[in-house]
Amino acid sequence: MIRPLSCLLLPALVMAAPAPKVLSPETAVQRMLEAFNAHDLEGFMGSFGEDLVIGQIPAGLPGPRTKPWLRALYVDRFQANPDLHVSAEAQVVNGEFLVQKERIKGRVGQKGALDVVVVYQVKGGKIVGMWEVG
Repeated sequence: MIRPLSCLLLPALVMAAPAPKVLSPETAVQRMLEAFNAHDLEGFMGSFGEDLVIGQIPAGLPGPRTKPWLRALYVDRFQANPDLHVSAEAQVVNGEFLVQKERIKGRVGQKGALDVVVVYQVKGGKIVGMWEVG
């Protein structure tokens, strides 16, 4: 038999339980950059949703660019570029989209930094879209 008091307490306890934290676009992208700079491949890949879409604006990249493609790319890049580092120079957030100017340093055989603009789409605390501008 259910007691009346327990019927009142259960909904109150459910309402009082903390909601799972979902990372904001700013936090999700920052964590991805931190893992990138640590050359932590698993942490880096964990920043992305399984349905990740990678592209270029305007469209220009041939073939599918997905999470497995990104993993294969950065397995090699992290090994070949031990000083690879990215920093966020400026960003604008609008809802689930974050547009960020980034500076990439430490590319073997390349003098100076590379400046890029990237649009990230974040849903449920994971990056699900990433488009390089230019």
